[in-house]
Amino acid sequence: MAKIEKVQIAGGGIAGLTAGLALSRQGIDVEIHERADHLQGRATGFSIWAFAIKRLMEWGFDRERLDAIGQEIVESHIVDDQDRPLLTLPIHEASTESGAPSMDVDRRLLQEALIEAIGPERYRFGSEVVGVQHDDGRIALALADGGCAFGDLVLGGDGIHSIVRDQALGQSVDLKRSRYAVIEGIADLDPDRLPAGHHKQVWGRKARFGVGWVGEGRARWFIGGRSIALADDPELSRDELLERVAGLPEIVAATIAATPEDQIVRTDVRHGYPPKRWHDDRVVLLGDAAHTLSPFAGMGACSTIEDVAHLVRLLGERDDLADALAAFQGEREGDVTRIEKTGRRNELMMMPSNGLLYWTRNALFSHTPDEKLMEIAAGMTSGEG
Repeated sequence: MAKIEKVQIAGGGIAGLTAGLALSRQGIDVEIHERADHLQGRATGFSIWAFAIKRLMEWGFDRERLDAIGQEIVESHIVDDQDRPLLTLPIHEASTESGAPSMDVDRRLLQEALIEAIGPERYRFGSEVVGVQHDDGRIALALADGGCAFGDLVLGGDGIHSIVRDQALGQSVDLKRSRYAVIEGIADLDPDRLPAGHHKQVWGRKARFGVGWVGEGRARWFIGGRSIALADDPELSRDELLERVAGLPEIVAATIAATPEDQIVRTDVRHGYPPKRWHDDRVVLLGDAAHTLSPFAGMGACSTIEDVAHLVRLLGERDDLADALAAFQGEREGDVTRIEKTGRRNELMMMPSNGLLYWTRNALFSHTPDEKLMEIAAGMTSGEG
């Protein structure tokens, strides 16, 4: 194993927290530095497929802890913008092959559970990273308060605008800005609107919507597309948003109406291919700092968790740290590039602007044989699709 006693982690999101948990389970001391002084006030969520949930289980998440952060996806139902069925994917059946459930989760509850598992004393709120310093064989995060946090390795899990990537590694990323914003939230949804265990998506010509249960009558949702909010459009009130979804299936407006207006979150989406270099001798990037993936791939959090699993394994297998970090990029770079390419293709499939393509897609999807539906679900839940 590479000689590492302490790791300093920039960024307290999913990348930093899962890395902190996995490393601490190996007996390595960690400190996580988060510039915000509290977890985000407005709740959002995302899907985590079985292969990534299995990693969390390997790092100490039992079923009770999983049930506290979200709810299992049994089936994923995809419809067009007139609520006509396109695909019904057997997610539970496919997930069973991976040995873990697939889930929709509440981001904030997941962060809280990870902090508790790591130990709150290792998580530094209000600790802003402004740079990286090398000092006599060790490395340190330079902090905005003038202090330094020393360790044997620095992990850059500080997101799309990574200080560690841009300053310490001198790498830039050519980010593609999406033509439209994504709006999301967590609703107190009427259970009659969506059966338990169901995740539903609407793939329309000009909008895409998704909703899934995260537990206790709460459902996470997202919506985006040309008819909803272009990237440069002004902020929308909830009533304005409801006007724009009037022609979509009823569950769309019902979900948005069940979300407090001050809890609706708008995000300007950017994504791109990985930088050329993710590491140097004592610095390595994870998650969005290394690869900001298209939301149409649906693999952002899962890819981050998989990053952590590969890195921690390689640190245990290799005696030389530089060798381990180089092997990490070698293992992950091809996978995340493939996922980004898939996401860009998916955008055209999920929201085809051309009427003929829309009709053709619907006709083909609505006649998908069961074995193909299982193949699709298995690819998603195993991470190999």
